[in-house]
Amino acid sequence: MAKNSSTKTNKKSSKQDIFVSVIVVTRDFDGFPDYCRRLSQRLMGSYTNYEIIIVDNDLSQNSVVAVSGLLDELPCMRLIRLSRQYTYDIAIIAGLEGAIGDYAVVTNPAIDGIEDVMNIVEANKKHDIVQGVADITTKRLLSKSGIGRRLFYWYNRKYINIDIPLQATYLISLNRRAIRAITLSTRHDSHIRHMIRTIGYSYTEYTYSPLVDPVKKHGFGRGTLEALDIITSHSTHPLRFMSWVGFFASVVNMMYALYVVVIALTKKNVAEGWVSTSLELSGMFFILFLFMVILSEYIGKILVESRRDARYYVLDELSSTTSLANAERKNITS
Repeated sequence: MAKNSSTKTNKKSSKQDIFVSVIVVTRDFDGFPDYCRRLSQRLMGSYTNYEIIIVDNDLSQNSVVAVSGLLDELPCMRLIRLSRQYTYDIAIIAGLEGAIGDYAVVTNPAIDGIEDVMNIVEANKKHDIVQGVADITTKRLLSKSGIGRRLFYWYNRKYINIDIPLQATYLISLNRRAIRAITLSTRHDSHIRHMIRTIGYSYTEYTYSPLVDPVKKHGFGRGTLEALDIITSHSTHPLRFMSWVGFFASVVNMMYALYVVVIALTKKNVAEGWVSTSLELSGMFFILFLFMVILSEYIGKILVESRRDARYYVLDELSSTTSLANAERKNITS
């Protein structure tokens, strides 16, 4: 637990005596240097210690040069360059593992306003985890393409016991013990919005107005694969469901076998049952291949986890000349 992390206001200034880490996971974003300057100025005027961690998840070379130049201009900033493009959730984990603050805020500058970053920290003082939720009903959620998304979140609530708001964004704030719980996970496939609901810490939602529509547009194939990946990572429900399907299929098959025996004993001229035989075979093969799909997903998960590969690799890490606004303040974790 962090020591000397009181949220009281510094007597000499209006700054709060806390250490806030802001994790910005970005690709290319217009106006990003100006955003960093405004964010830095806002944090500097609000907290005795802060840091801005920029996670380079496939920035262009021009953007890398621009961000690197900010390190000489702005204090308390770090750039973590990943070796290649990873999933957004893995990039967030990379930032959380490098964060040293009492609170860590994950934000997307293209979606979240700077004041929302400040406000979600305030909400985080009373709870371990704060999840940002958009206060708008996006057109995509109401369209036909949003049916799959709504069905997926319903399945999460109903069968996996993970209740994620339909309009949840990636604006998330965590205190130190929540950060530790998340980063201690050895899961290779990390899904941050699911993980924060499974660790059992106190949780609340922060409703805000995003700058743009936060719902990402997925194709049917990609969305299905992503949903299947998340479900098989966090639940054995598909396996249990297929176990019951297999049980009932075997019962039906046994009843059909008994029916065939009875007919063979009681009827002399039995016509060939081409329709019933074809129907049974097609049904059994459908169930068999459905089993193979589910099992292959779980076997793939076992293979990935058993290799114990790193979730990500860091190409380079750069820091500002001034890494701490208040070097005398201690932030010790047990």
